[in-house]
Amino acid sequence: MMEDKETEDIQVQIENKINEIRDEIGSRINPIFIAANKLSSNVRQALDLETDPGLLETPAFGDIICVHRIGFEHYGVYVGDNKVIHYDIDPSDHYKICVHQASMEEFLNGSLVYSICEFPKVYGRPTEEIPFSEFRKKFAHPETAQTLWDVLKISNYHLYTPEETVIRARERLGETRYNLWTNNCEHFAIWCKTGISESHQIEDMMNALAETSRHIKEGLKEGLEAAADFAEDVKKRMEEREKEQTKQETNVV
Repeated sequence: MMEDKETEDIQVQIENKINEIRDEIGSRINPIFIAANKLSSNVRQALDLETDPGLLETPAFGDIICVHRIGFEHYGVYVGDNKVIHYDIDPSDHYKICVHQASMEEFLNGSLVYSICEFPKVYGRPTEEIPFSEFRKKFAHPETAQTLWDVLKISNYHLYTPEETVIRARERLGETRYNLWTNNCEHFAIWCKTGISESHQIEDMMNALAETSRHIKEGLKEGLEAAADFAEDVKKRMEEREKEQTKQETNVV
C-alpha cells in the first residue's frame, strides 16, 4: 500500500510539473498566435478576401463554423450563447489539446470573421454560407468560394439535426486523442454533423505531397536518363577518338 501511495504521489508531482510547463509556455505563445491571426485577418480584409465583420450572421444552434488561422482553417460546433465546442488547446486546462467548450472569442483566437458551413441534405458538397451582399465579392475572388472539401463519402453520410449535432459534440467533451492526420478539429466538427470523420485540409496536403513526390520521381528519372544518354555520347566520342588516333599512328608507321 505504501509503495502504491508513493508511486501515485510521484505521478501527481510529475503531472503537476508538466502542467506548470504547459502553463508557462502557453501563456507566452498564445498571445503571439492571437496577434498573428489578427494581423492575417486584417491583411485578408485589406485584400478584400474576407467578409466584412459587420456583415457576419450569428450562427444558429448546431452550426459548424470555420475560422481562418495562420496556415490553416479551424472548425467547431456552435452550441449557442456565444459558445463553441472545438478540438483545440484549452487555456483553462493547462493548455492541453482536448475537446472543450470555449467562448467565441477564444475560438476566433484573434481572427475577425468566421464562416458558417452549409451542408446539403443529400450527398453533395458543403459550402460556405455568405450574406447576399458578399456575393459580388466572392465572384471577384472566386478562390475564396471554393468548397470546404472535394467530395463527401456517400456511405455513412447523414445530416444530423442541430440538436443531435450538439449532443454528439458534448459526448466527446474532454477527449484528448487529438491527431493532426486522423483526428483534428475538422475531423471532429464534420463528424458531429455528418457522421463522417474527414479533413479536407489533410487530404489536400497529402495529395499535394503525393503530386510533389511524383514530379520529383519523374524529374529524377528524366535526369538519370539524360545522364545515361550523356555518358553514352561521351563513351562513343572517346571510342571514335581512339580509333582516329590508332588510324593516324598506323599511317605514320
